[in-house]
Amino acid sequence: MKKFQRLGFFALTMAITILLILPAAQAVDFKISGQINRAILGGDNGNDSDVKFVDNDNSSTRFRFTGSNTFDENWKVGIVWENQMESNSSASTDIDIGNNGDNVDDVTFTERKMEFYVDHTKFGKMSLGQGDTASNSTSEVDLSGTTVVNYSSIEDMAGGFTFRDDDDNVISSIGSAFSNFDGFSRRDRIRYDTPKFGPVFFSASYMNGQSWDVAGRLAYEWDGLGKLAAAAHYTGADNQRDPYTQYSGSISFLHSSGFNITVSGGGRNDVSGRDEDPYNLYGKLGYKFGNWALSADYTYSENVGADDDEATTFGTAVVWNAWKSVEFYGSYRWHDLDRDAAQRAPGVGNAESLSAVMLGGRVKF
Repeated sequence: MKKFQRLGFFALTMAITILLILPAAQAVDFKISGQINRAILGGDNGNDSDVKFVDNDNSSTRFRFTGSNTFDENWKVGIVWENQMESNSSASTDIDIGNNGDNVDDVTFTERKMEFYVDHTKFGKMSLGQGDTASNSTSEVDLSGTTVVNYSSIEDMAGGFTFRDDDDNVISSIGSAFSNFDGFSRRDRIRYDTPKFGPVFFSASYMNGQSWDVAGRLAYEWDGLGKLAAAAHYTGADNQRDPYTQYSGSISFLHSSGFNITVSGGGRNDVSGRDEDPYNLYGKLGYKFGNWALSADYTYSENVGADDDEATTFGTAVVWNAWKSVEFYGSYRWHDLDRDAAQRAPGVGNAESLSAVMLGGRVKF
């Protein structure tokens, strides 16, 4: 088996090498791009504190191979092959009890996208393979300039940190207590995007598990006033695993002065085994000037981890775009979870609040 694995790795290496050294063919142009995004993550759960060196899951370390070409003027065909490689993801690592060095994740290598698409100026775009579903990112439209460290997906910064009572009993993780209900992310699917109707276009996808989603997006810019972007989706996850329906939307406005505002919301209906429907509300205020971007946000999630849960968080962020493709950032976030005693294990008390600080940088290539 190991022999075949080595042969497969050798074949893949040779194929990539040939693609890199051969001159571009008439068919599809080819390039490599990606990013490294590393950070220092500190946290305090009310009982213990810790400092971790992590991969920032707000915008993880990754590399991609892309290619495209235009045929007969109106047709464009392209490929996307993108992979993620994280060492100690910020979304899954926890505060070590007694700082003993445990809870450090191994390196993970995962597929993000593996697809091809066919695009026509009049008929729209069809994509097939693993890639963004129509609903992906509909609750994450954000023009603040601070999304590399702070946006509506709260759990990306410190999702593995656990809420604990004053006796150090685990109640829930940040990742389980919050959700922005952002659709299906990336899946094996077929997706169709309409041509643009002015500033608007629509999307639909169908994927494994008999799931489907639809979405709409808007992007508009006024001379001398600013930019507006928005998105919304609806999913009918009527499948054999966990039938439910879900929705989300977000809108962001960046004024020409640099001030910006972002609002997001979403929820899920008919969740199996639950009496209450979970939902989330998110708001952010920001300011961009020169190479800097500042923001402050607030999130309220209800019934996400358990019925009658109330989870809140407040965060601030600063991003410095030092040079082209180079950013440095910092963020502070405070989290609180109010869970009814009936939803906690016997003998477990109220959750202590959680704090997290992240400092790091992203370099794109």
